[in-house]
Amino acid sequence: MVRMSSQEELSSDSSSGLVGAAALLLTLGGVLLWLVMLSGPVKLGTGLLEASSHLDDAQQTLSEGRFRPAVYQTFAAKAGAAKAREGFDSNSPLMDLVTLVPQVNDAMGELDHVLAGASHATEAASGTLEIGLSALRGPDRIIGPDPDGDGSIILLDRIEELGGVVAEVRRDINAAGDEFAAIDLARLPKRVHEDIRDGIEQARETDEVLADAEAGFELLPGILGGNGPRTYMLGFQNSAELRGSGGAMLQFEFLTIDNGKAELAEETGSIYKLDRKRQTIDIPLPDDAWYVAGIEDAQRFGNSNWSPDWPLSARLAVDYGRASAERCVTRGDNACPEFPHLDGVLAIDPVVVRNLLPGIGPYAQGAFFIKRSTVVDTLLNKAYARFPLPFERRGYLGRFVSKFFEKMFDPERPTELVQAMGRSLGNKNMQINMADPAEQAFVERMKWDGSIARADSGDYFQVVEQNVGGNKLDYFAAQVNRMNISIDGRDARHSTSIEVGNNVVLPQPRWFLGDSKAAHRPMLNLYVPPDAELISADAGELCPGPLDRRCNGRIDAPPGLATWTGGTPPEHSEGGKKVWSGTLQIPPDETGSFDAEYLAPNAVVEREGRNVYRLMVQRQAKFHPERLLVQLKLPAGASDIQAPGFKKDGRRLTVDRRLMSDTVLEVSWRS
Repeated sequence: MVRMSSQEELSSDSSSGLVGAAALLLTLGGVLLWLVMLSGPVKLGTGLLEASSHLDDAQQTLSEGRFRPAVYQTFAAKAGAAKAREGFDSNSPLMDLVTLVPQVNDAMGELDHVLAGASHATEAASGTLEIGLSALRGPDRIIGPDPDGDGSIILLDRIEELGGVVAEVRRDINAAGDEFAAIDLARLPKRVHEDIRDGIEQARETDEVLADAEAGFELLPGILGGNGPRTYMLGFQNSAELRGSGGAMLQFEFLTIDNGKAELAEETGSIYKLDRKRQTIDIPLPDDAWYVAGIEDAQRFGNSNWSPDWPLSARLAVDYGRASAERCVTRGDNACPEFPHLDGVLAIDPVVVRNLLPGIGPYAQGAFFIKRSTVVDTLLNKAYARFPLPFERRGYLGRFVSKFFEKMFDPERPTELVQAMGRSLGNKNMQINMADPAEQAFVERMKWDGSIARADSGDYFQVVEQNVGGNKLDYFAAQVNRMNISIDGRDARHSTSIEVGNNVVLPQPRWFLGDSKAAHRPMLNLYVPPDAELISADAGELCPGPLDRRCNGRIDAPPGLATWTGGTPPEHSEGGKKVWSGTLQIPPDETGSFDAEYLAPNAVVEREGRNVYRLMVQRQAKFHPERLLVQLKLPAGASDIQAPGFKKDGRRLTVDRRLMSDTVLEVSWRS
């Protein structure tokens, strides 16, 4: 289902991008209109103008999710392009007359490419519109009633048909780009050259999007059980109690899809159906499983996702789950769920629920009415007050998750559901790991895998929090990453401060506050390039024991993993990165910080005569997205500075943003 939605995103966000690229290509004809409007046939000039204008309008309406107005605009654009071609091919005396002027004749000779590109661009827009209109709505939509019973089914034949439409759209986009690439710029005024080059680049970028779509449509039938039943595990993470991959995993479901029909297993739900009495289990661990190896309570099914590398955390969850199922003993009505062969593991957090509800529609669930504006508060906070007994709360959350997934596969507004899934994947609130190598390669290509980025060069930064206080205070916590970076030759010197505020509102239910009560205890882990050199670090004074919850400072918890030696934090390697760790204790209404000064060697490279500094910043999917403040100081003598996304003040560049997704900041200059 997730893969289906990501490909169908062509009907919304991606579709508007395709039409936008087509519109940009087409408007290149407009730079020549001063010729044809003065002396060419009226059909040629007005046709190009109409086609360009209507495609612009189609792009706007599609980006807003309004398909009906886009129908008129797209067909009007096609009519305009046809009118322009008819005018150009006419035997008008005016056309003969205009060619007597050498400069104008040269430009008119290139109009044939413009018109051919216009025709292909409008055909591409028509194909895009067909996907948007019929994929998720109308009688030919890919989700339809199950002919063998209740509920809905994904129509695999229709998916294959739409894959063919995507291939046609891609051919038209390529053909449009080829036509504009064939234009002889020497025959045109210099002022139009940049526009034409931009149009060709837009066609190339659109082709990359369509290449992803084609690859996805080829894999989609198999993922949806077209070649036999598929089974996936859905892990529901609680981002109020952060773990590396997003949150403590409290609920799980097994989803089977057979020839497009999705069913949830009845015996799943709370992770404590397998984690009986939180008993740990001994299994072989990979080298990068540093957190799990060092924390005994992490050595079980529902608490093994401490690594921010989702492929690793997913693998550990499966291994622990299977080992726990083999050890499980049924007692009375407390049956042991079977742990099947899995074709994939998906991580989902409450923000995904909020994102998807406009497509699913509001509904009643026990004591609460589930709607977008309140669902996250219900799941992460209010449920602890409404159901103070753990078994009652787990039962309610289990029923909630099961009903939510059922409704997700039979949505009221599929288009909005698809758009929201795309956002959830891009923001890492939803992460995917597949067993099939080809399918996993596609997930990685789309950057849906939630992995630690493997960067061969440049700089890297990620802060991963592990909540070690046994509480849910990440629901209230706020994090700010302050990075002061100075370029020194080929190196980058960092002075970084990670600030966490404990904004808890008291009183709170007992099970919400947990072991540390109102004191927040975040273990902060700073991921940097593997050759980074630590200069100094500070996380406040060590809180004395026995631990006073009023102390604002550093604590050595978990023992060993966060124990400092002589003012130096512990260090380990994971995912090709170096990691420094420190745990803070922060009383209510106070802020704590973990500061580090370090050197990132060889972070600056030379490319085509320019110095290039590239910083990859990865995001942990927190309920409150962390704030990123970057101040970059370039060396003296830096000139011709290019810094997209930065505010510039001489050699000093700044970025201030909410970190909603993984991002790359790149600056280049000449010495």
